[in-house]
Amino acid sequence: MYLFESESVIGVIELWVRRVTVLTLSLSGLFGATSITSAQSGDAGPANIGFHAEPSRIRDSNFFKAIQIEEQLDPMSKLMWQAASMKGVVALPDNMDAFLEMRPGSPPPFHFRVEFEFKTDKLVDSVKEQLSRMAAEVEEEGDITFYYPPGAQGFFFAVTKDRRMVFSSETFPLESGKFPKMTDAAERLLKATAKSPAGAAIDIKAAAPLLDSVVEFGRDNFPPPVKAYLDLPEKLHSVRADLTLVPQTEVKAAIECVDEEAAKVVLETIDGLVAMGKMSMNGNDLESQIQKKLLAGVKTKSEGKQVLVTMLIAPDVFAKMREQAAEAEEMNNVRQVALSMHNYYSAYNRFPFQPGPGESDDLSWRVRVLPFLDQNNLYQQFDLSQGWDSEANRKFSEVVVPVFGDGKGKGLQWVQSDVQEFADLTDGTSDTIAFIYNAPVGNWAENKPFTSEDAVKMFKALKPGETMIIGTYDGSVRRIDNTMKLETFEAMLSPANGEVIER
Repeated sequence: MYLFESESVIGVIELWVRRVTVLTLSLSGLFGATSITSAQSGDAGPANIGFHAEPSRIRDSNFFKAIQIEEQLDPMSKLMWQAASMKGVVALPDNMDAFLEMRPGSPPPFHFRVEFEFKTDKLVDSVKEQLSRMAAEVEEEGDITFYYPPGAQGFFFAVTKDRRMVFSSETFPLESGKFPKMTDAAERLLKATAKSPAGAAIDIKAAAPLLDSVVEFGRDNFPPPVKAYLDLPEKLHSVRADLTLVPQTEVKAAIECVDEEAAKVVLETIDGLVAMGKMSMNGNDLESQIQKKLLAGVKTKSEGKQVLVTMLIAPDVFAKMREQAAEAEEMNNVRQVALSMHNYYSAYNRFPFQPGPGESDDLSWRVRVLPFLDQNNLYQQFDLSQGWDSEANRKFSEVVVPVFGDGKGKGLQWVQSDVQEFADLTDGTSDTIAFIYNAPVGNWAENKPFTSEDAVKMFKALKPGETMIIGTYDGSVRRIDNTMKLETFEAMLSPANGEVIER
């Protein structure tokens, strides 16, 4: 449980860093930049990527509602979004070999620091509680509490007396009242975004060693379409980007070039990439619809040595983003349950779908996989020998477990069959449907059969453009629609009939 929560917290913070970095670097066509000599040295130089945000301000905006579904955030993520301010720096190595040589469990090949500042002691106490739950080691040093997650190498969390939560590489030692220094250019650029709810800056000029190594590597290893852009970095000095929320949501970027001629080339390149993107968006799925809308909102122009790029996010994009986020969450739910099925099998050498000795047939298989879904406390309260609506189990059956569905009659169903172990799946684990999402459920703890015939009825009821989420016994999850042949779908419902599935 603790490792899962630790990874969740780290993942959310890394996502902040990644989104800001991707935003600035993708606009400049770069892979990264820094002015330091080695990420593994203990002597970190000034960082040249800087960013800041006001999470609580963004959290109250339509933009946040579009990219996040608050009720689905874990407790630590919710706390971070209540921070009054956030700032961070990233200093990448001067040679891309540091990334190519990365190994699982090794320290990060770059220096970084992210700090969240909170307004109240109550929020800080909640942060400490969450960090204590996930930490394998906690150390007190004066007014600073350090937290080290399981398996942490090269980084730490800390909470300071001035209501800051810090996530940092060890190469940026934590000193009271001090923040890692940025290059003068990065600091100047970031200050220009200070009034925005979020901003980022990158000093590209300081990146010559890294850029040279990327270009050198790319000439031999990148595909021809990418090689065409390898000369672009040498035309750039810096990138500044910020987010505007009112009166409309916009992402703005100012790309400083080495001269006016370079600015013209950069402008032509960006315009060409946008046009190419518009031409390639032929699908009608949600992701394509969103990308089309975003590309339609991109405006560019050059002013002297500067290229200005603005992306207006139209209001109707928000609804599609929310829909896409909900769909992604549903698919993730199926993945988690499929993983719990595999973990149950590893523990008991059988699938969880049939009751074990002394277990009630009126109790759903979903109850048996609860310990493998970080729900062991709920599982321990069930009397497995009694039905879901018995006096002993009724109040626990009323607890909503989001991974199984919305608690309103629709959710995840196992397609009933005789399989008890993997050997029974002679048609193949990747070709046999185990789960279907958004099926009629009733109470999640009730053993209400969902047959192949029920699944076929759902499939036949799909309208053009509607999709169905399926999870197969190998743990993979995907969406299908009514362009799949009915006989193919029916074949995937049977585990051992010997059909050949048409790909």
